[in-house]
Amino acid sequence: MSAIVTSEGRARRYIRRAFSVPLSLAVGPVMILFSPLVFPVLLIIDLFTAPRRLPLVRLGAMAIAFALHEWYAMGLYVRRAILPQEDRFEVMQEAMGLWSGSLLSWAGRIINAQFDWGDGASMPSGHPLVIARHASNVDAIIPASLFTNRLNRSAHHVLKAELRYAASMDLFGLPLGNYFVSRDKNTDAELVQLERLASIVQPEGGLVIFPEGTFATPESRARIRASLERKGETEAVALTDELKSLLPPKPAGVLALLRARPDAVPVVLAHRGLDNVASFQGLRDSVPLTAPVVVRWWPTAPPPDAHDEQVRWLQDEWRRADGWINSDDLDPPPPIESSSA
Repeated sequence: MSAIVTSEGRARRYIRRAFSVPLSLAVGPVMILFSPLVFPVLLIIDLFTAPRRLPLVRLGAMAIAFALHEWYAMGLYVRRAILPQEDRFEVMQEAMGLWSGSLLSWAGRIINAQFDWGDGASMPSGHPLVIARHASNVDAIIPASLFTNRLNRSAHHVLKAELRYAASMDLFGLPLGNYFVSRDKNTDAELVQLERLASIVQPEGGLVIFPEGTFATPESRARIRASLERKGETEAVALTDELKSLLPPKPAGVLALLRARPDAVPVVLAHRGLDNVASFQGLRDSVPLTAPVVVRWWPTAPPPDAHDEQVRWLQDEWRRADGWINSDDLDPPPPIESSSA
């Protein structure tokens, strides 16, 4: 059984769940109840605007599929609760695989989300520190499905606190040793929690973090660039202008995990095929998907020891990821040697 890493008190967690769990479970039945009224309207709009794709109908169906998966998650969680304590982590990991695999399967049926996962044997043994791209709500499930269904390994994720209001993410998240970051709280305190997370990683388990902090859109890029410029971070400003698909990585979380787990092997996890779905309009314009989502990962150069060099190392690896995303290569970038080790 994995230890729980959280900055949220137990009483506050139970109060929140008294609201969020019933709400999550109510959404699916409400959607089904109103679907005879809503779907004809969506169909009429689609027939006038995109008759060959029917994007609104597809997105409505996908929303119902996700809402019903909250019920599926609750059933899997109840199954876990009646088992002996020593068996619960393995059962929860299996449940996460069932839930994420089913959700991706339905995404394949409804919006034609097909995935090219690459070579699972290429994930390093030990404790990979997975520095992952996160371009939209659609791809949030990629690392979870990769580790549970493709690699048969555990992984501890650093997630934004807002996801706790989805019952599936909340009830699975803490028992599986994930940490929900409250981005409006004290950064130093959050980094301490990340170091705790690194200390409880399971054997052969991974640590997954999304260093961009938000989706890469023209609005977020402009906002982040202005903030970096006000802080005088000229290198990060230049990187923001250079990157085509990614936002500059925030180094604090990655470096905290690396500091707490020096035996971890840093790995970049990137994908392409979901580059225009960060907004509802982009998602509507892209559905159904016409090409597979290509998912690849690769070990980074060895990280240096000095803090400033580590920041540049992370920025260089993010440049390499951005280059791969904007290429036609199916193979991940070749390994490179550290220039500052």
